[in-house]
Amino acid sequence: MIAEQAAGNPEATQDQSAKDPARRPLQGIRVVDLTHVLAGPLCTTIMADLGADVVKVERLGAGDVSRQVDPFRDEESYYFAALNRNKRSLALDLKRDEGRLALEKLVQRADVLVENFRPGTLDSLGFGYERLLQLNPGLVICSISGFGQTGPLRDYKAFDLVAQAMTGLMSLTREPGRPPLRILVGDILTGVYGALSVASALVGRVKTGKGCVIDLSLFESLLTTFPYFAGRYLADGELPPPVDAGPNAVPYDVFPASDGELVIAVYGDHMWPSLCSVLELPELAADAELKTNAGRVKRSKEVETALVERLKAKTVAQWCEKLATAGIPHAPILNIGAALEHPHTRARGMIVEFEHQKCGTVKAVGSAIHINGAPVPGSATPGPTLGEHTEQVLAELGYSSAGIARLRQEGAIGS
Repeated sequence: MIAEQAAGNPEATQDQSAKDPARRPLQGIRVVDLTHVLAGPLCTTIMADLGADVVKVERLGAGDVSRQVDPFRDEESYYFAALNRNKRSLALDLKRDEGRLALEKLVQRADVLVENFRPGTLDSLGFGYERLLQLNPGLVICSISGFGQTGPLRDYKAFDLVAQAMTGLMSLTREPGRPPLRILVGDILTGVYGALSVASALVGRVKTGKGCVIDLSLFESLLTTFPYFAGRYLADGELPPPVDAGPNAVPYDVFPASDGELVIAVYGDHMWPSLCSVLELPELAADAELKTNAGRVKRSKEVETALVERLKAKTVAQWCEKLATAGIPHAPILNIGAALEHPHTRARGMIVEFEHQKCGTVKAVGSAIHINGAPVPGSATPGPTLGEHTEQVLAELGYSSAGIARLRQEGAIGS
C-alpha cells in the first residue's frame, strides 16, 4: 500500500511515512562528528538522514573547511548547508582544557565517533583510541583517512585525486592522447562504506556490548571499484588497458545519433539479435561469429563502425523509443541539470528542500535509501551555521547557563 502511494504522490507519502520508526532506524543513536571536507561529512549525513543525532564538533572561527566552498548566500556556503543537513554544530577549542572536557562529556554520552583527521591527530589532542574507549567502552569509532592508520603510506597527505592516482584507477580512464579523467568517487564511496561499517558495528555491539575501531581509507575504497580489471591482473599478471582501449563487452559504449549521443549496453548474447533487429542490420545478425560476445570483442571495430553509421540516421529520442520497446539497455547522455530535473528523479523524491536562515531555500540531492516505499529523510533541516547549537548541546551535557557563559568568556566555545 505504501509503495502504491509513493508511485502516485511521493511527497504525500514522505509526510505520511515520516512517523514510521522503520524509516529512522538510527533514531536514538548519537554521533560525534569530527569530520571535514567530503568523505567524513557524507558518512555522518547518511546516518543523520537515517535518524541519528549528529553533533558536528567544529573549530572556533573557521569550522569545517567546506564552509569555504561556493556558491555562497549571505556569506554562508550553500554547499555546506546541503551536504551537512540534519546535523547540529558545536564550536569548541580543543586546545583548551575546558574544550576538551566538553568533548569528553559528549563522547561519554555518544554511540559513535567519526573522524577524518590525519593519522595521529586524535592522539595529539588527547583522544587516542584507548582513551576514547576508556571514556566509553561501547563507542564505535570510525576513522577515515587517505591511506589508513597503518602501512608505509600512513602519513602520506591525500585527497581524492591522489588516491585515484595511487590505486591505478586513473590508468583505466585515460583516453588516447588525453590525460586521465577525474571524478570525485573516492570520497563518496568511502563515505558510504563508513556509514555501512558503523551501522554494522552497532548491530555487533548489541551482541557483544563492546565498541570497536573502524579503519577506512580512500585508497582501499577505490581499490574495490574495479574487480574485473584487478581480477585480470591477479589471475595472470596482465595489466588491463584503458577502458576505451580494450572493451570486454560489445556493444557497450557511447554512440552518436543525428542530434546527440546515447549509450547502448549489450551485456550478454541474448540481447544481440534484438539489437540487430532494431537497427535493421540483418547481415550482422546472420554472422555466426558475432552471435557471441567473444566474437564481437574480436571484431569490435567492425561492429562499432556499423552501429555508428546506422545510428546517425535518427535522433536520440527516436532510437531511445525503439530500444526501449525492444528491451535493450540504453540511455541518452544527460547533463547534470537534466538528470536532476528528470521526472523520475522527482518521482523518487531525490531532491530535498529546506529553509536556511541565511541561504534561503536550499535544494539538495537526498538519500538513495528508500524504506517502506518512501525515501529518507522524510524531511530535512539545513546544515547548521558554525556553533549554532553550542548552548543547546552543552545544556544537554549538564552545563548551566552560567557555566556556558564562563566557557564563552574564556574562549573555549563559540556560537
